[in-house]
Formats: sequence, structure tokens, C-alpha cells
Amino acid sequence: MKAIDKFGNAIYPKKFSKLKENGKFLVANGYFESKNKPNLFCKRIPQGWFYADMRGTEEVPIWKDTRPLFYWKLNSETPKWERRRLIKKELVDLFSIGCPCRLSFYAYRSEEFEYTNVFIDENAGIFMWDDGYCRFCGKDCQCESSFCSKECEEKYENALKTPCEVCNNKIDLFKEVRHHISYSPEKVVFVHASCHTKIHITNEFPHLKPSKDEIERFYKK
Repeated sequence: MKAIDKFGNAIYPKKFSKLKENGKFLVANGYFESKNKPNLFCKRIPQGWFYADMRGTEEVPIWKDTRPLFYWKLNSETPKWERRRLIKKELVDLFSIGCPCRLSFYAYRSEEFEYTNVFIDENAGIFMWDDGYCRFCGKDCQCESSFCSKECEEKYENALKTPCEVCNNKIDLFKEVRHHISYSPEKVVFVHASCHTKIHITNEFPHLKPSKDEIERFYKK
């Protein structure tokens, strides 16, 4: 490794020591340093290549973020779900051994992630996307679908629904109505639109209504 970035700028010793520490973790996980491009680490797998780049970029100089920039070049013959599974496993493995990586904006625009929902928290080592496992039961279905069956899809969607505070039945997604049961402190519950009407036009749910004084104070403000 060399204490310079890809543009020839010097890397201070404290930052460079962190890069060398990352390099040790990478080598222990099967990577090797490029002979022609110092601080670029590569890993060959049957489906292609992984890269952990500590040379810095114009947007993010290496002394601002010493985490390796992670990217890949995987065979197009490999199914997309399998490529996403490989990418996820590699990122999680590196995080777990003490070498967290960062992803560039362009990573999410790669063909592996077309039409795929993604949730990432790099600081917590969370990389959530479809990777051939059923989202609900976890079955290894090895396909692009998020679920192994229609039944699992329905169960998953039902699990995401919020129960109504009035009737306790699940509310369809994005149909929830926010209802204040208190303005100070602010407390909100979710109800069906029809149940929301019942709260306001009947006296059946006094525990779900702010006091008259509280309502008056709120609307005066």
C-alpha cells in the first residue's frame, strides 16, 4: 500500500494506518492488492470480481471516509437474484470482521438492482433487498420474486397493516387515518376512515377524544 490517493495526494499517517488496517482485514477475507493500482483490493469469485477501493474519489477523498468503496463486476450469466445475494453476503461479511464498506450512488443504478426495493444502513451493516429468499417465510426460492407463493405475499402484506384503534381490524396499507387522542402532549392513533367518523359523531369512544378544553386551546393556537 502507498500513502497517496489515486490523484497523487499524500495521505496523512493517521489516516493511512486505518487504511492499512482495512487492508489486513481484506487480505484475510480473500482479497489481494492490485500490482498496478496501489490501495485497490480485488477478490476473484466464480461469478466474477469484487473490489474494495481505498484510493479515494473526487467526490469523497479517502481522508474524509477511510472505508473502502465497494463495487463489483459479476457475470451477466449469473441470475440477478444470485448476484444480489453474493453482494449482500460480502458486505455483511466485511462489516462483521471490522471492515465496513461504503457504496456509491451508482451502485444502486446497476442492473442488479433494477426494479428492486433497497434499504441500507451502512453504519449498522444492514443491507436489505430481494436476494432469492422469500420475504415472509425465508424459503430459498432462488428466483426474482420477493415471495415463494401468493399466500406468503398476502401474509407479508397483512403483517405490515396497522390495526385500527377502534375496531382492531387491520387497515389497508396507505388507508390509515391519523387521529389525535391528545394534543398536549401529542398522541396519535391510526383508524379506519369510517371509524374516524364514528369517533367524532358519536359518544361511543370517549377514551379516544381529547377534552373540550384541550381542543379549544389547540384551535386557538
